[in-house]
Amino acid sequence: MPFKRFDGFTGSIPQKFADNKIPKCPMCGTSEPHWTIDERMGKIMSLDPEENAHKYLFKCDKCGCILRVPVTDVMGIGRSALLSWQGLAKKMHGKETGAIYVAIEEVGNMQVTEIYKEKEMTLEEINVLAENNSK
Repeated sequence: MPFKRFDGFTGSIPQKFADNKIPKCPMCGTSEPHWTIDERMGKIMSLDPEENAHKYLFKCDKCGCILRVPVTDVMGIGRSALLSWQGLAKKMHGKETGAIYVAIEEVGNMQVTEIYKEKEMTLEEINVLAENNSK
């Protein structure tokens, strides 16, 4: 599926997640990233959080950076080691189960930020980076 916005009911959960939880682009710092969404399937039932079955990709309309977030984190089911195998997989890999992890898949046209490519951070760290890049 190509990147697109989901302003209606279909796709509203990931769209609202991106618009509300990542209000600024961590690469270019714009406060209007106008996130578009794509999906990527991975390995089913993998205990490696990086190979988690399904990921959302969020692309900044301004700089083209792409953020990758497991669907289980967006939907909230990957945040408990007791209630889901996804949460258990996080715990087994030393990650905080209650945290939302975001990976920077592409830095877009902000090549000075190439050091962040494929780096995974928590949602809080992504938002701090965005705040610092907007100054």
